[in-house]
Amino acid sequence: MTSFEQRPLGPIIILVAAAAGTLLGLYDYLAPLTGVTGAPGALLVIGSSLALVVDAFILWFGRSGWLFWVFWSLGLLGALGTITAACFLHAWWLAAATVVALVGLIVTLAAPPQPRRAVA
Repeated sequence: MTSFEQRPLGPIIILVAAAAGTLLGLYDYLAPLTGVTGAPGALLVIGSSLALVVDAFILWFGRSGWLFWVFWSLGLLGALGTITAACFLHAWWLAAATVVALVGLIVTLAAPPQPRRAVA
């Protein structure tokens, strides 16, 4: 089995982009003079970015079945909502990072499902 098959590309893209989005959201929330310091909307995007991090791990390990589709759909809705919230907050870097996470969701959907391995 090659290393590409062991590490699917889509969830890795989601994980990196969502982690970057979390850090950007924390910066916007904590740093003075960002315009959204202490705003509840900034906390919302931090929480939704963390939810995308969790979603990346679930999509990484659950590569097929109904659970995959449920969490892929939730990730899609979460990414679209985070992009919308980031645009309302004028957090353009956060919106860009979440667009990359959205691309990762599409790559995850386009990747062929992994066959289940037999337990030895």
